[in-house]
Amino acid sequence: MYLSLPEECSAENIARLWQETMPAITRLSSADELVVVADDVKSCAGSGEALILELHRRSATQGFAIVCQDRNGVVARTLRLFEVKRFLDNAEAGNSARRTETPVQIGKAVVEIFDNICEQLAFLGEMTVSAFKLLARPGRLRLRDTMLHLERVGVDALPIILLIGFLLGVILAFMSATSFRQFGVEVYVADLIAVGLFRELGALITAIILAGRSGSAFAAELGSMKVNEEIDALVTLGLPPVVFLAMPRVIAATLVMPFLTIFTIVSGLAGGVLVLMSLGIPATTYWQHVFNSTHLSNVLLGLSKAAVFGLLVGLVGCSQGLRASRTADAVGRAATAAVVGSLVLITVCDGIFAVLSYILGI
Repeated sequence: MYLSLPEECSAENIARLWQETMPAITRLSSADELVVVADDVKSCAGSGEALILELHRRSATQGFAIVCQDRNGVVARTLRLFEVKRFLDNAEAGNSARRTETPVQIGKAVVEIFDNICEQLAFLGEMTVSAFKLLARPGRLRLRDTMLHLERVGVDALPIILLIGFLLGVILAFMSATSFRQFGVEVYVADLIAVGLFRELGALITAIILAGRSGSAFAAELGSMKVNEEIDALVTLGLPPVVFLAMPRVIAATLVMPFLTIFTIVSGLAGGVLVLMSLGIPATTYWQHVFNSTHLSNVLLGLSKAAVFGLLVGLVGCSQGLRASRTADAVGRAATAAVVGSLVLITVCDGIFAVLSYILGI
């Protein structure tokens, strides 16, 4: 197929050429060849450059070859000014002819997982180096931004934390009381709720809420900033995005998680006492069992889990946001990947904590 560019690549001429030739170009495959004749081009406006970039973008996605007759160097100059790869971020989303063979999808998934792991490790290393630099120069940390994220992650999340914690305590009390009543020991439901919330459920449920509420917000905010080229502006000004954007969010998520976990536990205990009071057990007896079954090791274990879970949520959310592509669809995928990645790491880390607790006899 031949495509001759006019002498004056103005908006009017290119629009007419675009309408006439683009339907045929969309039908080209890897076995075809497109010859672009640009020898007679004397002036090329932005619309002509857009057509040249679109042809090379479709060549990369559809697989056909492009041969350029470019005596005046118009096409070569356009390709030097603009990086074609920047326009390929969402090429697959706009191409209806997607390959859906199972081996292809499995291969892409494996490569994507491997690349994701490498990028996560690189981001973790960069965050570690930045953290040590902040210890030497604490003034580099934007305290104002950190306090703002502490408010958004912590104070703004209190209503949903208190509600979920209360309902969790009610559910645990009702389900446990049904079984314990058969043996006449429903008073020990208080021990079960206290141990479960302090050791496991308090930190786990809070981390899940934080991942869905704040982890996705971190990824969406940073992804939108990348789409708007705000991160590029920071790099141009000599401001590292990891220190300027990611570090305040990670610190806020790590610090606020233990406090949110405490609120989850307290509200869960409040829900449990209401259920047991409705079953005829005095509140004094309930709180006595709670205090007797709550050991310092359980409290420290739960709060340690909470801090680690908060760190994971912050790291994954910021990492996915900073590595997002420059499209609106990529921002949504980054937010989804932040939630999924956070939940997977939280589950794995919780299992590691359980194994270590068993080995150490905690």
